[in-house]
Amino acid sequence: MKILKRISTVLISLILLLMLTFNIYNYVNIKILHHDLAPIGSYAFLEVVSGSMEPTINVGDIIVIKVKNFNYQENDIVTFYDVDSSFVTHRIVKLENDKMVTKGDHNNTEDEALPQSNIVGKYLFKLNKLGDIFKAFKNPIISLLILIIGILICYLLSFDNNTKEDEKQDKELQEEEKKNIIKEEKNEISQDEAIKRKKKRKKKKHKKRKRKNK
Repeated sequence: MKILKRISTVLISLILLLMLTFNIYNYVNIKILHHDLAPIGSYAFLEVVSGSMEPTINVGDIIVIKVKNFNYQENDIVTFYDVDSSFVTHRIVKLENDKMVTKGDHNNTEDEALPQSNIVGKYLFKLNKLGDIFKAFKNPIISLLILIIGILICYLLSFDNNTKEDEKQDKELQEEEKKNIIKEEKNEISQDEAIKRKKKRKKKKHKKRKRKNK
């Protein structure tokens, strides 16, 4: 039970640390540096808000894209800037020189041809229905609440462990005191017995002397 609580405390602490680091990194990249994405190494996370790629990718999913990828082929799913400079994730249906034509799996018509340089990254995989959690982590108020709750949980788990350890130490001290008292009592008894034996010996010697004198 104690090991389980320690593991829980470590996991919660790691999650809180990752969440805090992600939020700070995301805020600096998007709000301060004015980047469109906050990639972690060669990878970026995006929330899906449109059903144009259903059933392959659904609304509310989180997709992971590789942003440093320059080898694109037909049938690849890519994230790119459309004519309005918004992010779109569709499938490449045609590549011609430096141009590309894309189409959403759920759409009936193809998209307008765009330069391949508009591609931001290649789709790798999705995290089903994690969009709400992703939003929560990006919301500073909710993130702060999660952080406070997490710290409280860690404190309570730690406090509970400390209390039990203190109780255990108190019990051990009480047991030691009892043992010491018993030892002292035994020592006192042995000392009393030694005194009595000495007295008996003296009496016996005294009786022997009396007999000899007679």
